[in-house]
Amino acid sequence: MIVKGEENIFRIANLQNRGRMSTSRIRSIPSSLPPRILMSQDSVNMDDPHPPPPPQPRAPKPRKGWRIFFRLTLGVSLLLNFSMCAMLFGTGLQPEDEMPNVIERLAWGDRAAPVKAAVLRYDGMILRRPQGLLGGGGDPVTRILREIQAVTVDPEVKAILFQVSSPGGGVTSSDEIYRALMRFKAADPERRIVVQIRDLAASGGYYISLPGDVVLANPTAVVGSVGVLLSAVNFHEFGEKIGMKDVTLTSGDNKALLSSLKPVDPEHEDILQGVVDDLYAQFRDLVLESRPFDAGYAETHQLLDGRVFSARDALAHDLVDELGYDDDARAAVRRLFANQDVAFYNVSAPAGLAGLLGASASTSSSLPTLNLPFTGTAEFLYLWRP
Repeated sequence: MIVKGEENIFRIANLQNRGRMSTSRIRSIPSSLPPRILMSQDSVNMDDPHPPPPPQPRAPKPRKGWRIFFRLTLGVSLLLNFSMCAMLFGTGLQPEDEMPNVIERLAWGDRAAPVKAAVLRYDGMILRRPQGLLGGGGDPVTRILREIQAVTVDPEVKAILFQVSSPGGGVTSSDEIYRALMRFKAADPERRIVVQIRDLAASGGYYISLPGDVVLANPTAVVGSVGVLLSAVNFHEFGEKIGMKDVTLTSGDNKALLSSLKPVDPEHEDILQGVVDDLYAQFRDLVLESRPFDAGYAETHQLLDGRVFSARDALAHDLVDELGYDDDARAAVRRLFANQDVAFYNVSAPAGLAGLLGASASTSSSLPTLNLPFTGTAEFLYLWRP
């Protein structure tokens, strides 16, 4: 039995024991816990001369938008790398030049159409000179030859719609494109070619248009300039004035034809004129074989003396078959196949990474932009150079 006084003493002792236990529990909390828990210790130990530092603010979490951006960038990079690897190594099972890899995109019509037509384009000068940034875009002659070869070996392609805008260029390059188009037709007697002259088909540009079963010109196009050009500049008199002398050792008198620092030799001129005349004769004969007029008519109307014609004059003299635009060119293809439905596919050789980087710097102008006589070389050209 506990007396009332003793009961009060017992309660006081019990409260003191509880205070000591709670204090020992708080002090046993590890220091690694967050500062807000340690603050409870401070509230107990108010007399501590070294209070803990205030809580540091947490670093902000990165925005989710940046995560999404980086993930998309990584995905696009992986896709491009995969595509480039497939382009480089995926075609190793077939001959690269015999069966070139091209990209086909449906441009007009229904995929289920009974006739498949390839749309090919040539814009600019016909020269084997690399285009694009640092020459990374490749030369346009090789590109168009690969595209023609690709559709030639495709048995489903029955027609080519060839869109041309060119002042001409190299003699050999023009002839290579002409022969490639003729091989396309020879591979299947049912195949046809429609040529659409957009801005210009002069000299070599007209040369590569001759395989067309139908040659259509835009009403504002310029056509013609059948002829050959060989141009050079002679600096002999200028060199004498400034004391410049040419020292060239040759194995024969006719080796250094058209030397820029020697007097013009009439014999050299005769030799080169003979080459020009022969190349012109080949061009002239192809025109007479391809167009519905004879040599007498061409001579009477001076069609093959190097001059150019407006689209209307070209139509009047049968240098082209009709005038029109894109829809007229497609209609011409359909007429060649008894007005059947035709699916038109844009066909292009893959440019590759270098070509994509150089696309903005490529030279695609229809008119010549370089002064050929000052390039240091003389070339035989099917070229209209106003």
